[in-house]
Amino acid sequence: MRWLSLLFCLYCGMIAAQTVEPEVLRALQQAQAAQNKGEHTRGLQLLEALSPEQGSFAETLVLRNKAYLAWQAGQTQKAAGYLDKALQGGQLSAEEMQEDSLNLGKLYLQLKQPVQALGALKGQPQTSEVLQLSIQAWQMQGRYDKALPLAERYLAGQQKISFEWLSFMVAAHANLKQYDKAAQWQRRILKREPDTYSHWKQLAGLQQAAGNAPAAFATLRMAYSKKLRMEAQDLQQMLALATAAGQPWQGARLLQQLMDDGKLPNDKKQQETLAQLYWQARERGKAIELYQQLAERDNKAEHWLILAQLAMQQQNWTLSGQALDSAQRAGASRKQVQSWRDWLESSKEAENIAREGMAAR
Repeated sequence: MRWLSLLFCLYCGMIAAQTVEPEVLRALQQAQAAQNKGEHTRGLQLLEALSPEQGSFAETLVLRNKAYLAWQAGQTQKAAGYLDKALQGGQLSAEEMQEDSLNLGKLYLQLKQPVQALGALKGQPQTSEVLQLSIQAWQMQGRYDKALPLAERYLAGQQKISFEWLSFMVAAHANLKQYDKAAQWQRRILKREPDTYSHWKQLAGLQQAAGNAPAAFATLRMAYSKKLRMEAQDLQQMLALATAAGQPWQGARLLQQLMDDGKLPNDKKQQETLAQLYWQARERGKAIELYQQLAERDNKAEHWLILAQLAMQQQNWTLSGQALDSAQRAGASRKQVQSWRDWLESSKEAENIAREGMAAR
């Protein structure tokens, strides 16, 4: 906020001389001298010692100048009070009213009083400055529904949009859950800084919030292909999006590549994720291979049961039966194992009936 020069409304001629007492004029001149030296507090004290007639032009003149001196002295609350009283005095011209109302709006924003700021700005011409102040006031109240139309009007008059305004438009649309529109503005940020991973990440988050998981996955894949620096948690998010996007096969290939390149550890957690991805991708042969390795190494009942199910789907009855035996020894409940055994037997029987039917033909 640039400081405004002290406004001394010293009118020339007999009317001004008759309206403002000599004592007031002297004090105003002394305050101006103090202000020129940078002694804003001293100039303010000189004017505060005055007692002009209430409701007079002199009172309004003194209040106005006290307001701007207090503002320059960093006494914002006092400045707003003085300027508000000056506006209520009814002694100012239309031009002065407009100028002081604008500055009062700025003071209220500095005081984090957005409601009062909007009141002061009411009736102002919708210049770029007034639009920015109004947007700020609505934003401070979390009213993006009010701020956004004003922001669109403001930006329509700008030849170049700053990075800060692009960020605001993303945040405003996202706050209103208009994620598709927020993503459109985020792409403009990304176009300016394509090598900053956080911009890609934010775009993917907006696309995911909009319910477009395939687009979010593609965004992170693109960032990865550009060899941007991604932390382990970012890579994990990309893999999660592969599943959400209904592309587990792509996720499996990506995870295998990440482990081969050493970007993710080839540990039990990642191997289990890889097995799940191949299972979801209906790559049963590869999933059986991986789950069998996991089951034999860790001897977890859960892995044995999944292996049994996968083997049944491949009509590998021997492996399925062996997996169920191992699951029971690993602690799976007898009821659960028996349920799968019944399914196994019914599946085998259905296959035999089908074979006999084919043979009869």
